[in-house]
Amino acid sequence: MYSFLVGHICTYQHIPDMLYVPPVVGVLLISLTVPCMTKSPPGHLQPLGQHQPPIGQIASLDTIPSPEDFYHNHVLPARPVVLSGAARLSPAYHRWTDRYLNDQHADAVAEVDNSKKENTESHREPMRLDAFLQQYNQSEMYLLDRLPKTMMEEVYLPPCLSCGGFTRHLHDFRLWMSSGGTKSTFHMDNMENIICMYSGRKDWLLVDREVGRYTLHHHTDGTEDLAVDVERVDMYRYPGLRTIPWWSARIERGDCLYLPHGWLHYVQSYDRNVAVNVWWTPIPDFDYSDCSAREHQTPIQLSALELRPGEQIRYVIRVYLEEYGGRLPKDMVQAQVIYDEVVITDRVFKGLDTNRDGWLTVEEVNNLKVETIERLMPNKYLEAVMTFGRCEAYNNTATGVHTFTCANTCT
Repeated sequence: MYSFLVGHICTYQHIPDMLYVPPVVGVLLISLTVPCMTKSPPGHLQPLGQHQPPIGQIASLDTIPSPEDFYHNHVLPARPVVLSGAARLSPAYHRWTDRYLNDQHADAVAEVDNSKKENTESHREPMRLDAFLQQYNQSEMYLLDRLPKTMMEEVYLPPCLSCGGFTRHLHDFRLWMSSGGTKSTFHMDNMENIICMYSGRKDWLLVDREVGRYTLHHHTDGTEDLAVDVERVDMYRYPGLRTIPWWSARIERGDCLYLPHGWLHYVQSYDRNVAVNVWWTPIPDFDYSDCSAREHQTPIQLSALELRPGEQIRYVIRVYLEEYGGRLPKDMVQAQVIYDEVVITDRVFKGLDTNRDGWLTVEEVNNLKVETIERLMPNKYLEAVMTFGRCEAYNNTATGVHTFTCANTCT
């Protein structure tokens, strides 16, 4: 007697217990039932990007564009670009070996993660640079924090940002350092970004703004991170990723990458890895008068520049207001602009609502001085607050009296 065990058989055929089934027939029965087995979607439980090949590679430029060309050809159309060799302009490119950093910047302090795989619940602790340098090559330690002030002197602002209004909207300068093998979350930033490599290599999976915006709107709870395991993507939990188109990019030592705000991305690093990125708030337009007043080819140390977190706060609030038609009442503003805590307290709203009518408008926010915003909300950083999709999400779940026509939504 022969018995057969075949999973997910579409049709049942009774075979009497004592019926002899020749081996050839048995093979035939099995072959007929195998096609009926459930097949997992491409990329299921595999690393992110395995579902399909990239649709292309991000273009590379061998010369750094002028600020005006950079704005019109890349910033305005939200088009990423690799700036080949741009990082070589900074002294950091030539100096930043472990020995040099230990000799010159030993007492610098930065936050260090205990895991090379980023996640929203990772634990970071401050550490002196010399202590980090002694341990990071034999550990999972990953330094990611604001670039220490003394090290800013050795990094130059990419020349394509030297005028046009970019320097008035600088948000942060970040240092990323590890022995390689780091994996980011799959996320977007609501800030513009240029990241430059001083050691090692980073590979990028990039999803354009419109596709990424739709994906985040339908898969997250209002933050910029997609809570997917980038090493084992569950395509049943995240069906939108089954066919998501993506671009690839690679930056090696000496290169920089411009990444527009709103592009979803996932990053992996290789070898001893040292990078610095410049984040800035999206600028509303290009300021030609700013370029006529300065020479944009003159190197500018990061230490000579001023960060303006108030511009990012202004941008986040303005985008929310624009989504809802340009104005919102106090309770809605307080409910929507949240990052770990209520950001717009009663005191803050009173300072923003200059005409005291209980509603906040785009005009009011635009007319505030950046110093006023920073005084009202000191040490507030809204880089991780998603700046689109809240209007539709609110209308889908609201039980209150407010019903809004969303000016810019994803469906």
